[in-house]
Amino acid sequence: MICYLCKSAIPDGQPFYNDHGAQVCKPCFKDAPRCWVCRFPGKELRMVDGLGLECEFCRGRVIDDSTPLEPLVEPILPYLAGFGIVPPPGLAYRRIDRLELRERQTRADLPPEEFLDDFLRFCYPLFHDSGQVYLLRRIPRPLFIVHAIVQLAAATFAQAYGLPHLADRTPFHSYARGWCHWLGYEAAQRLNYDRERRQLRRWPELGAQGEFERWEKMARFQPPPKMIAFFQANLQALARKHLTPGAAEPPASAGR
Repeated sequence: MICYLCKSAIPDGQPFYNDHGAQVCKPCFKDAPRCWVCRFPGKELRMVDGLGLECEFCRGRVIDDSTPLEPLVEPILPYLAGFGIVPPPGLAYRRIDRLELRERQTRADLPPEEFLDDFLRFCYPLFHDSGQVYLLRRIPRPLFIVHAIVQLAAATFAQAYGLPHLADRTPFHSYARGWCHWLGYEAAQRLNYDRERRQLRRWPELGAQGEFERWEKMARFQPPPKMIAFFQANLQALARKHLTPGAAEPPASAGR
């Protein structure tokens, strides 16, 4: 086995890094600069302002400022419709730097970020707030797809109940947020996006997943139609209990 960077043979029994179909020896992995997106110590790393170094492998699969988002969002809509979710029209997408995106979601004193998964540990790479979906300026395509599902679902319920977002900490918010998170997780499984599925299973922390584990466990035993019916019935009950009276009854298109 030959190291992708130094071209030396990797000794038998020595740990090595394996990604993108290439192997990197332990000394190179330890000492070489690495990609902010995937942690791979590539040969052709380039600095992206506001983010970090990006390797030759991630450049070909990253959505950037020039990428039109509508063609990526359109195939998501039938999946959401299968769960009774029709996102509100006119949502605007706004690309912002990671620090601004983090501050929109949490003011917690977080550890420094060196890689994308450091960011994902505590924050979503897309976040809906008041009719706009904020997202990182550059983001891997699979990560965009599964998190667009999460945030389009969140936008649907937020608008239906007269809320700016689902980030608050009431039982209603946590319940709805967990359902939206599970929709993205389920999509990652169906699409065989294993990296994104594992990330959604663990992150974001600090309660951002809401009641995701409830839905992840239920999905092991219940088919989606029963889960949808259960979700809808309990969501309205929680809205009547925890939201203001005017927000307690959504229109018929809200996740029905």
